[in-house]
Amino acid sequence: MAKVKISDYDSISANNTDIDSINIAEGCPPSGINNAIRELMAHLKDFQSGASGDTLAVAAGGTGSTDAATARTNLGLGAVATLSSITSAYITDGTIATADIADGAVTSAKIADATIATGDLADDAVTAAKIADNAVGADALNVSGNGTSGQALISDGDGTFSWGTASLLTATTGSAPYYGARAWASINEPSAVLQSSANISSLTDNGAGDFTLTFTTAMPDTNYSVVFGSSYYAQNQVHVTTLDNSSARATGSVRIQSYYIAGGGDTVTIAGDFNPVGVAIFR
Repeated sequence: MAKVKISDYDSISANNTDIDSINIAEGCPPSGINNAIRELMAHLKDFQSGASGDTLAVAAGGTGSTDAATARTNLGLGAVATLSSITSAYITDGTIATADIADGAVTSAKIADATIATGDLADDAVTAAKIADNAVGADALNVSGNGTSGQALISDGDGTFSWGTASLLTATTGSAPYYGARAWASINEPSAVLQSSANISSLTDNGAGDFTLTFTTAMPDTNYSVVFGSSYYAQNQVHVTTLDNSSARATGSVRIQSYYIAGGGDTVTIAGDFNPVGVAIFR
């Protein structure tokens, strides 16, 4: 049988009379030797690249196989773990007792040592947690400190939170919408003072019954509504508080005027200071 690869060679030299049908027997033509050496080199290359299908025995330093799985078996090795085949890992350093790993993400973990009893992690939804005695610490909420009584967590708009006092409207019954006043004031006009107010930085006395309220935070435009109330009584008099004129509304201030009309047919408008005068701004 022609010896077409190294595994066909015989360990008894006298039995090797050809290389791939090239005659190398005793008394062969000299030209056969050249051709035989070339063919031998081709056999060696095929063996080195694996093209011949020959194997190198384990005893000779090889694996005795042409595929990885059989090679590991021949060498007494187990299967190589891959990312998709790792379903659980046991860590025995006293920190993590068991961790389940799937597709490169930690889906659940049991962490001992009384720090975290049980935690579920999925899609990086929870990046850090500190759970103790069934309470979540402030650091797990990505805020600084635990706040004070009456405070609430308020979003900073960038994924973090901070403690603050909520300044929201209190819900009421009914289906109609409701709106908070942007500013209000209670004025003692004879003394030209603000008795109490909100979003009012100053009161300017322009004369009898004529006052300008300056806002701490300006209005978005001049299309706001001004509501007035005057608490003053005098017999046979009509008391009115209103805008000073059609241009009295500015984004930064509003000018108001209080006056009265005497009874008995007198229609003369007289500016006067009342106490108290209430003003509320809505927009």
